[in-house]
Amino acid sequence: MATIPLNTAVGDRDLCAWQPVRGIVWVQTRNPNHARRMAKRSDGKLVAWGVAGGYLKTFEFQQSMAWAIRLLNRYTAAETTANAALGHDICPETNQKTGKDGL
Repeated sequence: MATIPLNTAVGDRDLCAWQPVRGIVWVQTRNPNHARRMAKRSDGKLVAWGVAGGYLKTFEFQQSMAWAIRLLNRYTAAETTANAALGHDICPETNQKTGKDGL
C-alpha cells in the first residue's frame, strides 16, 4: 500500500479518516451508528464533536492509516445488505388501470 501523506483524508462525507501525525489516526463520522460503535471501543477517545450544520464526532486512535482504512471498509460494509437490490422500494410500480379490453 502506498504511503498516504499526513492530513490527507480517505473515505467520504459520512465516514472518513486521516493522520494528523504518524501513529495517530482521527476518524470522523456524521452517522450516529458509526459514532456509537467507535465510542464503545477501548482503544480510542472522542476528541471533537459538533452539532452546528449537522451531527459530527471525531475519534482519535493510536493506529496506522492502513488500520483506519480497514475500519472504514468494515463499517461501510456493515451498512449494506447482501440482497439490497431485491427490495420492494426499487421495484417498478404496476399499472392498475384496466379498460374494457383489459389493457
